[in-house]
Amino acid sequence: MTNIAEQVKVFLDNDFIIRKCLFRNIISFRALSRYIIKILDLEEKNLDAVMSAIRRYKREERQKSEAELKKIFLKVAVKTRSNIVDICLKKNKRIIEHLDKVNSIVDIEKGDVIRIIQSEEGIRVIIDEKNLDKFFNYFSKNDCLLIEKNLVEINLGFSPAASNTKGIISLITSSLNSEDINIVEIMSGAPELLIFIKKEDLLKGLNVIDNLEKIFKR
Repeated sequence: MTNIAEQVKVFLDNDFIIRKCLFRNIISFRALSRYIIKILDLEEKNLDAVMSAIRRYKREERQKSEAELKKIFLKVAVKTRSNIVDICLKKNKRIIEHLDKVNSIVDIEKGDVIRIIQSEEGIRVIIDEKNLDKFFNYFSKNDCLLIEKNLVEINLGFSPAASNTKGIISLITSSLNSEDINIVEIMSGAPELLIFIKKEDLLKGLNVIDNLEKIFKR
């Protein structure tokens, strides 16, 4: 029983849309329970246990979750930056040794962008498109696994309390996904959240953020 309750809690914590429908009483407990059983590959005999876990989650989490998010979204600052390029470099010794040279192509004091993430399979470098030619003074196109142009960065600046508030990232990503907005890249440097999307999705993305602010200001 405890294990099922924990699984249901994790599932609901990570799906803002379903959670919002649950808190607004516009979703059937039984239908949601059957859906969770299917998604989590549980047995039908666990139906009552899942329904019980959902009721408990709704009772315990609703007020706490909404109060925390409301406090956070009352103070969010939204900034945007256009003409961003996301480059995925191959990961090898030579490229890693040359990474420090990327910093020399940007002028941080003038507001130029430089974001670098090293993952298991590659290295993501995010820069302004105007600096792309300078970038290729140090790297070749053969060094690149992927180049994404025409991106915009949405920078969400939260209060320091955001670092200890759960559900912010899942709230943002679920809301963007519900509007069919593809997230090309996302970075969290609490209390900032950086989201990179296609330029043509910028207005829709900003409307999503604006709607979230309005919801939590009610």
